Amino acid sequence: MAQVNLSLRHRRLIVAIALSGSFLSVLTQFLLITAFPKIMAEFEINASEVQWLTIGYMLALAILIPITAYLIDRFKTRTLMMSAMTLFSLGTLLGLFAPSFEVLLAGRIIQGMGSGMMMPLMQTLLFLVYPREKRGYAMGLAGLVINVAPAIGPPISGVLLNYFQWRSLFLLTLPVAAVILLLIYVFMRNVTQQRETQIDILSILLSTIGFGGILYGFNSIESTGVSGASTIISISIGVLSLGLFVVRQLRLKTPILELRVLKVPLFALVTVISIFSFSLLISIETILPMYVQNAQQLPALHAGLVVTPGALTLALMSLFAGTLYDKYGGTIIAIIGFVLLSISTLSYHFFLGLNTSLVIVSILFMLAMAGVALINMPIMTAGINALPDALVAHGTAIINTARQFGDQ
Repeated sequence: MAQVNLSLRHRRLIVAIALSGSFLSVLTQFLLITAFPKIMAEFEINASEVQWLTIGYMLALAILIPITAYLIDRFKTRTLMMSAMTLFSLGTLLGLFAPSFEVLLAGRIIQGMGSGMMMPLMQTLLFLVYPREKRGYAMGLAGLVINVAPAIGPPISGVLLNYFQWRSLFLLTLPVAAVILLLIYVFMRNVTQQRETQIDILSILLSTIGFGGILYGFNSIESTGVSGASTIISISIGVLSLGLFVVRQLRLKTPILELRVLKVPLFALVTVISIFSFSLLISIETILPMYVQNAQQLPALHAGLVVTPGALTLALMSLFAGTLYDKYGGTIIAIIGFVLLSISTLSYHFFLGLNTSLVIVSILFMLAMAGVALINMPIMTAGINALPDALVAHGTAIINTARQFGDQ
């Protein structure tokens, strides 16, 4: 670690600042969705157009996350965190005063750029601040932050929108972002080790087109179908660009994303599992509300009540799983997680019907989320621990990129 003279109190303060910034980033991703009907009415746009507020945000994430490893190698922690939070604050400010939908979309994209830098940076910082024997707890903290925000975002948004206009969502986050930015300026220190590296414009272009094209293509499936021209073209161009990006990284002496870490068997396995586990997580979170509303013909409020306890379970169990990892290792914990997830999935098949109590549905979802937490936190910690500290930034960038594909 570059900075070794930090007191325990200062280290904890740095961790709190990083977690706060990441929490705000994730929270913002889920706050605005509830406000889509009001935004559509004000700017006179349709449902397909308003979805670009989510798509643009996700595209910015997908583009920035792979580049973050290079930025962490090149710039100091304080500089990067200030840049990320400044971008996030600027995007929030644009959203607050947006006179048109185009300006609002630009604000969301800029917010996504800040978030795309913040998330891998936060995880890298946690891995470097905490010793290896406490990294499970560190990743538990990260999981707590990442998973609490989606659980409380929609309820907070719903309360605000019940009394105020949708711009109040940006007004809520802007002063918090300003306070975090001030704390970064005053208290943040460098905890990453800079190394000699050079920017490679072609790599950045290929990464942008590759990850952005694939993500856009997957998001186009809902509107144009799998065989739609925009879907096929976007995914094809994305895959081709991503292939060229991989080849170039393997040929460069100092790549912007060190893909050779995938030669470490444990890390490669963790990356693959991350894609499937996050895909399964998103699938369950998507299907259950549809089941409650479409099959049981219950209002959206009931769907929210069903998934909220599970989301909170995921957050709290992530912290618990990280602590267990430090004591017992990852194998037995992950196995227990897979057992819980299998039991809950089979229970969905045998017990869910048109008249199934929402209490049972919610309990099964909580069981599934406990299993996901016991899987995700230990395996990610084990995968990153298999890498030397100099490559932690590249490892977190790769896993976060893999998660973006799992989310689709």
